[in-house]
Order: sequence, then C-alpha cells, then structure tokens
Amino acid sequence: MNTQATLRDAENAPAHPHIAALDGLRFIAAGTVLFSHGFFYLLLNQDDTRITAYNAPFVGMANIGMTLFFVLSGFVIHYNYAASVPLPGGVRDFFVARFARLYPLFLLVFLICIVDSLRYADGKVDVIGPIPFFLTFTQSWWFWVFGERATSEAYSDATGLMWSLSTEAFFYAIYPLLAPRLRRCNGTFVVLIGCVVASMGAWLAFELNEYRGSLDGWAALYTGNVAAAGNFSHWLIYNSPWIRIFEFLLGALTAQFVMTTHMEPMQARIAGGAALVVILAAYGYCLVDLLPLSACITTCVAGAFAILIGASAAKGHVFSSALSNRWMVMGGEASYSLYLLHYWVMHDLGHRLADNRPVLIRAAVFVVLMLVSVGIARVSYLIYERPMIRVVRRLFSAPPRAWRHDETSCVSPVVEVQPVVVPAKEWAIDSNAALGRSNPNGAPP
Repeated sequence: MNTQATLRDAENAPAHPHIAALDGLRFIAAGTVLFSHGFFYLLLNQDDTRITAYNAPFVGMANIGMTLFFVLSGFVIHYNYAASVPLPGGVRDFFVARFARLYPLFLLVFLICIVDSLRYADGKVDVIGPIPFFLTFTQSWWFWVFGERATSEAYSDATGLMWSLSTEAFFYAIYPLLAPRLRRCNGTFVVLIGCVVASMGAWLAFELNEYRGSLDGWAALYTGNVAAAGNFSHWLIYNSPWIRIFEFLLGALTAQFVMTTHMEPMQARIAGGAALVVILAAYGYCLVDLLPLSACITTCVAGAFAILIGASAAKGHVFSSALSNRWMVMGGEASYSLYLLHYWVMHDLGHRLADNRPVLIRAAVFVVLMLVSVGIARVSYLIYERPMIRVVRRLFSAPPRAWRHDETSCVSPVVEVQPVVVPAKEWAIDSNAALGRSNPNGAPP
C-alpha cells in the first residue's frame, strides 16, 4: 500500500458531518441521571423504604441514561475515529483526544473530593489506597477491595459518579484493535453481527442477575471479605466493563451501519418508534413490578437503544428534528459537566435547602436545583471544560513532521499529513443501580 497516497486520500476525504441529534441524546442521558438522583435525594430523602411501584420508575431512570451513554459512546467513537485510527499517528491522536476530553474536569473534581475526604478521615475507611486506581481510570476494571468497599465505591461523594469513566477508558484501550475489524462490516452483515452481540449481552446480563447470591458467595471466598463481597454481583453486572462492552460494541456497529447504509426518513421513524416502545415497555414492566431484573433491564434491551440512536442519526424525521433543537444541543455539549457536578448541587445543596421541609417545598427545590445544575454545567463547559480540552490537546499532540525526501523513489519532498481527528462529543454518565442498590449515591454506584 502506498502510505503517502493513503494519507493524501485521508486529507482530501470529507469528515463525517456532525450529527446534532446525538447532542440531544447526550442531554437526555445526562438528564435522566440528574432527575433520578435528585428525586431520590430530595423527594425520597435517600430512604429505600419509600420506594414503591409508583415511584420506582423515577428512581431508576438513571439506568436508561447509563445504557444510552455507553451505546452512544460506541457510536460516536467509531463514527469519528474509524477512519483515522488505522493511519500513522492515528492511535496517538485518538488517545490524546480522549484524554483531553475526560481528564481535566475529572481531575479537578477528584482533587476537591480527595481533599475533602482527607479532612474528615476517621481511619475507618482507606482514603489513600484507591487513589492510583482513580487517577489511572482503572477502578472498575476489576473487583479491587479496600477495607469493606470495592475501589469504585471507595468514597461516598461525587467520586461515586466516576466508575463509568473507568469503564469507558477500558473501551478506549481496546478500540484501536476493534476499529479495523469493524470497518470491514457493512449492510446485512453489520445487522447480523449486531443481533448476535445484542443477544449475547442480554443473555449474559439476565443469567448473571439470576445468580447474584452465588456470585456474591464466590466473591466472599475470593476476597475473604464478606461485607465487600456483597457488592460483587452489582459491580460485575452494572459497573464493570465486562458486561457493558456489549453496549459499546452495539453503538460502534450502529455507526458502521449508518456510515455504509442509507436509511430513508420513514424507515428511521418507524424503527426509532418501535425501539422506543420496546425500551419503555421493558423498563416500565420491570420497575413497576419491582423485579430484581430492574437494575440490568436496560442492558438486556441495549439493541433497542442502538436502533433508536441509529434512527436518530438519520435526518428528516421527528426524532432527529426534536433532538437537534438548539437548546438540546447546548445541553448535550455541557452534559459531561452536568454529570460530574450535579452531585454537589442536588445532594449537598439540596439537602441543606430541602431537609425537614414540606413535600411541596421539597418538590420546588428539586425542580429549581435541576435548572441550576444545568446552568452551572453550561458555565463549566464554556469557561473550563472546553478551554482545557484545547490546552491539553495542544500540549500532547505531536507536531507536524518535517519535510523529507522519499528515499525509495527520490521524488520531490512531501509533507506527511497528520490525520485530522474530529473531536468526539460524548461523556460519561453515572447511574444508580436503582432498585438493585440500597442507595444510588450515598453508597456510590
């Protein structure tokens, strides 16, 4: 293969157009987490005994955001980087872009939380031990245990939202190996592989959920720590990348389908509508009946999420138009800040304003603080998150290579083109395990 010709082709090839509807989906995903956590903190006062068939669907809404995030992440990553990752320098540019996207805001929030934890440390919880796992985004990769807590749940504060960053980082680590293979798929073959991946993920999540007790018992033998082992099945099914990988793959396969197949607006509308019905029906049935499957039902129907995202990516129909609204796009841009910062607003500030108040006052505080959270997230995005992305990419991006002669053909000097990477606009979303945990954030998911 002529590398120089390939690089010139990459330079001349148009970048994939930005899909504004995906920003809207990001905002919806972040919004479900915001609503779910705020509802539990302020309206239920973090009391599990108040969860009923009537409010369970509201408490568990973050499960929808969690699966939507990982499927959407797979779509955005493959849509933006499939062509550039295989090229010389492409892997490095990919990791620099992802590092710049996630790390600056994470580091700021994490340092604030650690300083606060050290100030109030009582010696009963290991504050120092988990730090290296958080800083390397590996806390969810395995069931590391410190004291009576898994590493991903080491601190009862905003860091409990960060397990999904670790899981996402795992997907980034393996994506360069997957990209060339995914690019070979097209048309019917993509659909077939997607059906297999969706079925495997659903079956595995369902079966593991059936054996939660046995899994926790095995973990007690493995760790020798009965208290920590009680969270093993939750970590495996909900937090770890080993089950969530199916959601990410479905998103990447959906992006490959969108890039290689044309979908008519009518087809997209029908497919998207059907997928939405499946998601809401399965979710509603499990949550209203308070089934143990509630915590992983969205993983079981991740294929429907992939179809919904693929349908939303097609222009000219109601889904894409609604999601591409200017306000939805603005919310989507700030969704990562909303994800990481809303705990301090909804939990810390919320309890100060709403505790021991009548239910109507608590409801009003809940609504107002959701709007405040979105506003703060937007400000954070504009004055910190976006500028820091540019700074980090400028610091770590490789400089253009110097002009050089092609020694094999003795042709005129050529510039080795660095592939242009379109920044992916996805984020990490936390979710509580809804009814699968005793506390969606007091004991962080």
